Amino acid sequence: MHPLKWSLEETKTVIAAIKHVCTEAQAIPLLPIHVSFLEGFRDYIFQHSELDLASVRPMHPTAFAEKMVDPQHRSRALEYLTLAPYIQPDVNPLQADLVASFFRAVGEKSDALTFLNNVAHHHILMGQLCLGRKLLPHLLPGGPVVQMTRALRMLRESRGDQKMAAHYHALAELPVGTLGNAFYRFHRNRGFALPGERGCVPEELSSLHDLTHLLAGYNTDSAGEISAQAFAGGSMKAHGMMAAVTGLLSFHNGLLFDAGGRFALPKGNLEPHTFAKAFARGMDSISLVDGWKFKDDWATPVAEVRARFNITDAEDVWDKPPSEQLAGAPNPMV
Repeated sequence: MHPLKWSLEETKTVIAAIKHVCTEAQAIPLLPIHVSFLEGFRDYIFQHSELDLASVRPMHPTAFAEKMVDPQHRSRALEYLTLAPYIQPDVNPLQADLVASFFRAVGEKSDALTFLNNVAHHHILMGQLCLGRKLLPHLLPGGPVVQMTRALRMLRESRGDQKMAAHYHALAELPVGTLGNAFYRFHRNRGFALPGERGCVPEELSSLHDLTHLLAGYNTDSAGEISAQAFAGGSMKAHGMMAAVTGLLSFHNGLLFDAGGRFALPKGNLEPHTFAKAFARGMDSISLVDGWKFKDDWATPVAEVRARFNITDAEDVWDKPPSEQLAGAPNPMV
């Protein structure tokens, strides 16, 4: 998403709408995590740190529709509003319904709202289908024949593809500080299988995600996964909010990717300020998913790649795995 310049009044209006949702139409008080979330968006997204949040009263949908008149800012405000029900670990269907009332008040629709409604009302399979239908064509473009060929290749790769694995093993020989060498170390230091190794997540599904961690400087613990997805969502031209919440769903809400409850996913890992800052950093960057042929840059220094994609203030995390992901340790994220 490209960043927008928000007036103080527009900022107040969006925050007032989010408060209305988080307080369930003023039936309950704001929780500390709500306040922290609003602080993060005020400071990093709206950039009005001078605003006293306590002075902003919740706003009903009709008043929001009257005050938020600029179409571009109104649509973006509604997208941000879809985040509100995810702030607490348990996604509340009442809050999702309140978000929908704001969309109705201005006569707009959104894939992010459809996705939220599916998740909040526990239509998890529909949520997964919605996510796949909207995001996969951006990540994995191509028609039916291409997609079928790709699926077969991915299956073969996860069972072990010596040629592909050899390509990634060779990255170890590249100079320290290059993208390829960092990618190799990122995986080896965490005990993650490289593409082509038996049991790997196929290259086309994992590499850009792993490169987001590597380039943006987010680790692979729960907080880092949330931030990496927030960053990726912020950078995307379309469906960015859906991408941004996938990290929350898996590592804060414990939903969507739990395979119908077969896997226990972590809950309660949202750091609101960190999430907002990651999303803002993503908006200031250039998306990695728009046709970048990353293998052409294996020998390019990481610093140079970051500069090309306008990624600043990033930590080098490839040699700093979380303790539970040290090479050879069981990986709870898999």
